[in-house]
Amino acid sequence: MPTLDDLQKVHEAALDDLIARQGGKGAESDWALTRALVHKAMHLVAERRAAEFCAVATYLAEMIGHVHGLCHPGDPEAASHGGMH
Repeated sequence: MPTLDDLQKVHEAALDDLIARQGGKGAESDWALTRALVHKAMHLVAERRAAEFCAVATYLAEMIGHVHGLCHPGDPEAASHGGMH
């Protein structure tokens, strides 16, 4: 039986095709695509009861940290900008 990580890789590969077709049309379009994917994902999980709310919230929090690192790959020990000092 495939694991959650295995299934995620399969789904991400399928989404790569969609993103290749729809993406790359400018920053605003790519941001709109990102928003659409997240919005549809939230409806998918809620309508199909695919996960509990707390699991979704925890995963989104992990992804926020992940994207922050991707957007700002500098010193991982540096204090988070915009945070409380």
